[in-house]
Amino acid sequence: MKRATISGHSAGTRSFSLLEVVIALGVITVGVVGVLAVFPTALQTGHSAQDETRAAHIAQSVFGSLVAGATSQFNNAGLPPTPVSIDLTASSSPTSPTLYADTDGNLIPNSTNAAYAIFVYTNNSVPGFTDPGIANLVTVRVAWPANAPAANQTFRDYVRIISKY
Repeated sequence: MKRATISGHSAGTRSFSLLEVVIALGVITVGVVGVLAVFPTALQTGHSAQDETRAAHIAQSVFGSLVAGATSQFNNAGLPPTPVSIDLTASSSPTSPTLYADTDGNLIPNSTNAAYAIFVYTNNSVPGFTDPGIANLVTVRVAWPANAPAANQTFRDYVRIISKY
């Protein structure tokens, strides 16, 4: 910073040189560009975390419905609110039909407005249980986006043992 002088006398005002102003603007520009570069990554991470949390919530609600219906209808447990029943003694291929959930995690009857597809797999071979009619290893796979090809979907598997008693 230089002092302005008028005919050899100090004027008492201080100012920045043009070079100092340009350097300051350059530093501010680099900082702002750096902060803006982080936004897309932060938005993607937030969206991904939201999908992961919602998938766990959907799986938990499906397991809750299956466990609630297993004691009275082990071979045909119902899933409200859609009138879908799941055969808990099925093979390890996905049970039919595929379930769907909207963006709020609520089960819906078809894939029209679905954000998540839900597949239920059962396995009759459960460690510690000798009778396959008593308990099954149930896997709930939640995949999103629901209407995308399987190769383009993200999915998470949730596993639980569901017993008759």
